Amino acid sequence: MAQHQPASYGNKPREPATRGRARIINPTEAVYHGHYDLAEFIAMYGLTPLDAREIFARIGPARSDLDRYMKAHR
Repeated sequence: MAQHQPASYGNKPREPATRGRARIINPTEAVYHGHYDLAEFIAMYGLTPLDAREIFARIGPARSDLDRYMKAHR
């Protein structure tokens, strides 16, 4: 842009954004706090992987739902 021409409608041109460093993700933060992952669910209730996978797929990963289901079936 020429120096004698104003910026569009009086606004000054913005400085380019600087990129910072990417945040390192803690692996425990990647898992939802209100959900089990399959390995944790198996370890928690001592199930076989096939049984746990079937329950996990039917009920879902939410801790409250799985805990309620397991409590009712024990």
